[in-house]
Amino acid sequence: MVIMLWIFLNFAQVYSMCSMTQHCSQPPYQCDVPQAVSPPIPSFHENFTAPYACPTFLDQEVCCNDDQNSAMNYKFFLIGETFGHSVGGCDICAANIKLMWCHFTCNPLQSQFVSAGEQKYVPNPVSPEQKVLALLVNFTVTNSLACEIYQSCQKCPYVTQVSAMQSPQGFLEFQGYEGIPIGLAWVTFFLSDEPTSLDLQFLPCNTNVTTAYGYPVQPCTCNTCLSQCAASYYVAAPTTLEGLAWPVIGVAYLVIFVFSLIVLFSKRVWKCHQDKKKLEKTHYNSHESNGVSSHLSSY
Repeated sequence: MVIMLWIFLNFAQVYSMCSMTQHCSQPPYQCDVPQAVSPPIPSFHENFTAPYACPTFLDQEVCCNDDQNSAMNYKFFLIGETFGHSVGGCDICAANIKLMWCHFTCNPLQSQFVSAGEQKYVPNPVSPEQKVLALLVNFTVTNSLACEIYQSCQKCPYVTQVSAMQSPQGFLEFQGYEGIPIGLAWVTFFLSDEPTSLDLQFLPCNTNVTTAYGYPVQPCTCNTCLSQCAASYYVAAPTTLEGLAWPVIGVAYLVIFVFSLIVLFSKRVWKCHQDKKKLEKTHYNSHESNGVSSHLSSY
């Protein structure tokens, strides 16, 4: 029994490994470039001084330290101000993005789907003519993860305005590149359905909740959630006739009925008048014809 427990604990320690870390001189704003951990280190318990940026991993072993937690709190504020309801976006989209980056940074199985490489000077997305030192990182996720997170965000104003984010992979790649100035890491996404790829079940944007993964959220609207539109435009048929203004309806039908009778009567009178005129004209023509014939016969 003791041997089996020892094997289990050692297997769990090897299986739960971290591939990168980061430290900050003045968190959350001034941080060093993240660095790869070689060889990978086991996940660990960390006492965070700032609120948990990732409530999903509350009181668990993680791969993120106190500095990274503080930095994520700041980054997640920016995500909310970019994709959330305060800028006309969708809070569930923002929460889904936060959850993905939580697993990228803190998941105890980080080394399975996050591969940290070298530090390298790369173009700054804000000022491409300038270079910034960043860690090159590969992040492998499943196809379903990419599709689900994109579907929850595709109608947010920021997404609709950027042509590079009009597909699941484009949406992820844009974030991985545009996040260089803040995270000091260039994250390249790979889509794979291998067992080691990160696979998450995201909340659809039409989910009616007030918290998502521990983050407060407001319901998304049809303007920012495609799947919400069907419900918004559906009008249920009345199940009863209660509440209808029957007196008004009765008067309306009576007016229509009387008007129809007047029209029919008028058409009938007009037709009779026309028939009478035609008959009189026929008699007149016949009389004239007879008179002419008599006059001619007298000669």
